[in-house]
Parts: sequence; C-alpha cells; structure tokens
Amino acid sequence: MRAPSPRLAWPLAALAVGLSLLGQLILVLGIGVATPLEDEIGLGQVGHYVALYAFPLVGALIATRRPENAIGWLFVAIGLCQGITLASAAYADYALFAGRATLPAGAWAAWVAAGIDIVFIIGIFMLVLLFPSGRPPSPRWRWVLAALLAGGLGLTLSTLLRTGHVFEPLPVENPAGLEGAGTLLDVVGGIGALLLVPAATVTLLGAVVRFRRSRGVERQQFKWFALAVSVLFACFLLTTFGVLGDVSYALIGLAFAGIPVSVGIAILRYRLYDIDRVISRALVYAALTAILGAAYVGLVLAGQAVFASFAGGGDLAIAVSTLAVAALFLPLRARVQRFVDRRFYRRRYDAQRTLEAFGARLREHVELDGLRRDLDGVVRETMQPAHVALWLPEARP
Repeated sequence: MRAPSPRLAWPLAALAVGLSLLGQLILVLGIGVATPLEDEIGLGQVGHYVALYAFPLVGALIATRRPENAIGWLFVAIGLCQGITLASAAYADYALFAGRATLPAGAWAAWVAAGIDIVFIIGIFMLVLLFPSGRPPSPRWRWVLAALLAGGLGLTLSTLLRTGHVFEPLPVENPAGLEGAGTLLDVVGGIGALLLVPAATVTLLGAVVRFRRSRGVERQQFKWFALAVSVLFACFLLTTFGVLGDVSYALIGLAFAGIPVSVGIAILRYRLYDIDRVISRALVYAALTAILGAAYVGLVLAGQAVFASFAGGGDLAIAVSTLAVAALFLPLRARVQRFVDRRFYRRRYDAQRTLEAFGARLREHVELDGLRRDLDGVVRETMQPAHVALWLPEARP
C-alpha cells in the first residue's frame, strides 16, 4: 500500500491541534454553569492537553521524514481522534447542559465522541504491534492486525447503535439507538470483544518477546519505548494509591505525551544511544527521591517528638530535617549511582574501573614496551575488539 504524500502531514496535524484548542475553548466557556465536563479544565488535565498536541506534532515530524513508516501517520490519526473527541464532547456538554438549547446537534456530537474514543484505543494497540518499522513483525502477524481492526469495529457499532447513554461522561441518550436490537448488538459487541481481547493480549506479549530478542539499533529503539511505558505505569501507580492528588493525573498525561516523543526518537534515531544514560539517571533519581523522601518524613516525625517541648518545635524539626536531607544528597547520589551501574550496567562499570586503574598505573610507567602491553590489555578488556594494533611514529633525530 502506497504511503500518503508527506505534504499532508502538517496540515492534518494542524487540524488536530486546532480541534483540540477549539474543544478547550468551549470547555472554558462552560466554566461556572455546572456542566458535567466543567472539571475537565484544571491542574489534573494539564498533562492530558500536552498529549493532545504531542501525538499529531510528532506524527507529522515522522511522516515527513519517514513517510514509509506507518507509525507517523498513525500518530497523526490518533491526534485527529483525540481532537475530534474533545471538540465533540465539549460541544455536546455546552449545547446540552449550559443553557444553550438553541445550539443544534448536541446529542449527535456526543455520539461522534463515543465512536471516535474507541478508535483511539485501537490505535494505541496498533502502535505496539507496528513499532518500530511501521509494519507487522512478519506476515504471520497480519491476522492480529485484522483482529484488532475487526474487534474495534464490532465494539464501535455496538456502542453507537445501542439505546441508553451513548457517551459515559455525559448523560445523553443515543440519538441513533435502535429499539429492539439489543440482542443483536450484544452479539456484535461480544464478537468484537472475542476478537479484540486475544489480539491485544498477543500484541502486548509479542512486544515483550520482540524486545527480549532484539539486538543493535532495534534494541535501543525498544528501550526508548519501554522507558516511556514504564514511566506511564509508575504514574498510574501514583494515582491508584492516591499519591499527589491532581498532580498525579497531570503526570499521567505528561507521561502519556512521552510515548510519541520516545517513539519519535526511536524511529528518527536522534540521540538514540543516549537511552542507557537516560535510564541510568531515571533509576538513580527515582531511588534517590524515594530514599530521601522516606528519610525526610522519618526525621520530621522524630524531630517533632524530640522538640515537642520547645516553642516552635515543629518548625525546628522541619528545618533540621531539610538540612540533613540536603547534606545527604550528594554522597547518597554517588552511592546509588555506583549501585545502579554495578547492578544494571556491569560491563560499563567494569570498564570504568579498568580505565581508572590504568590511569593510575600510567603515571608510574617509564618503559615503552610495558606501556604498550598494558594499553593492549586495557583495550581488549574494555572494548573487546577482534584485534588490536598500536602505531607509534618514529622518533625524529
């Protein structure tokens, strides 16, 4: 199948961004009139809106530079789906619940939002299946892609033709609901689920297997994708345990925006091999944050117990705890970095130790043949080349 013209990428991305901005503007107009979606404007939604722009913009960048890779066009399509969903849902919310009964087609706007929302979910599973080449891993995987599309179509038809509320956040009756077709739609939805659930499961498991078997450039590409998914999962855990409140929802959106960014880096191969450094820093600072956070809480509680008899003892405990945590930061960071390098980057850690030892010995070498043998051994141990040759210019008289 021939790829679309790269000239279409940026206009479609601009349309997606414009629809998202239109939806946000309509939501702002509805503030203060007690609409169901009034809370969609706030701190918790900041990250979500960043993701609305990240998908189409990164998709357009990929599509113009790698037009043969379907993932760029998939991102543009996901951005369009998000933009249409937000604009339609916001319009329905404003038309039906903000005292604007004269505005037409409010229920139909909710109907459109419901259908496009399912298409967006299918697009995410297609991303996992097609990453990083933009094609299924082999012809045998085409049935998985077909099952994803067919299952998504079945669930979409079941949702759009069923009577009752059509779009869950809004109490809107389905304008296209078919009376008496409930049994048939249950069958269609059930077939869609039977196709979609196994296909989605195989897609996710296949991605894990492909990651474990990947080598070279593909390995680095999968690392970028895995990092983005891991950050998103960690943010979901924060929300599940009620940590940080609305901030955690904002972080989920930002982490979700990190998926197109990481995929864009992987496909365009811009700073591709920096992923190990990024993962190392992420592990270090995540562990450091957890350790220092726990230490701070413990010191504050202990300090409040010790200074309880003093006036302003609580403030004193907080001040002392802050100073103690600040003093621990640098030495603890160095220890955590060494631990991470030893545990996850052992080869690089051993190479660094070897080079440090060679640097110390180098100051004591005075004999050229001994230096050459030592250098040869260090290069073989750290770089593991097929062969080593050392060229020295002849001394001039």
